[in-house]
Amino acid sequence: MAKILKCIIWDVDDTLYDVSTGFTSYRNGPVVWQFMVDHLHFPSLEAAKEVRDLYFEKYHSTAKALTIAQQEGTFPSHSPKFQTADLSQYWAEYLDFTLLTPKTDSFLQDLQSLPLLHVAFSNGPRIYVQRVLQRLGMWGTIFTDDTLFAVDDVLPYCKPEKEAFETIFQRIKVSPEECIMVEDSMKNIRCAKQLGMKTIFVVGKGQDDKILNPSEKDPAVDAVVETVEQLKDKLGALWSDDPLKAFVV
Repeated sequence: MAKILKCIIWDVDDTLYDVSTGFTSYRNGPVVWQFMVDHLHFPSLEAAKEVRDLYFEKYHSTAKALTIAQQEGTFPSHSPKFQTADLSQYWAEYLDFTLLTPKTDSFLQDLQSLPLLHVAFSNGPRIYVQRVLQRLGMWGTIFTDDTLFAVDDVLPYCKPEKEAFETIFQRIKVSPEECIMVEDSMKNIRCAKQLGMKTIFVVGKGQDDKILNPSEKDPAVDAVVETVEQLKDKLGALWSDDPLKAFVV
């Protein structure tokens, strides 16, 4: 068991912004279906939705879902090869990022004063994730190129596969026991806990995008907040000389 915590790893979608924005449903619904019609030559939005939803339920990342779907022959025969970068660029160009509210200066200052390395870890593609972080005011202030890990960086794996997490541990030279995972997905929380991380479950103000029903009483959950803005009020000891105290019951 590590005696100190060195790093806090943040999920991005439905964690750094709240699920109640509806941004995730919008991104993974009409916009990605249109991408599949425009770029992958699916005959209709309905056909695109059927394939995307089937594979996303298993792989939890649109980029990985589409990669595997094509490998397994479920794309139209005349589809070009799917590239994660193409989806990332499409989302970056066509999503309405004004649906997301920038973080307040006080929240950003609180995070900057936290005595831990901030890392963003998303199953979304890199260019898209950068746009989200830019909109939130967190790019260049909290996260940089060196501390962002998108699905592009860990494929063929993604959360909740342990190999995806291990890529990050190796790159930033920390052990799981030295890290906190802040997440809205119970599947990812459970994987993080099994690896030895401390976990903070972000319940969110809305629950319609949850793949797995959450449980605040699950032993994989070390702490619970409704939104990340509650972090300092509920887990103020994270800002102390010994952040582990935040998890002492």
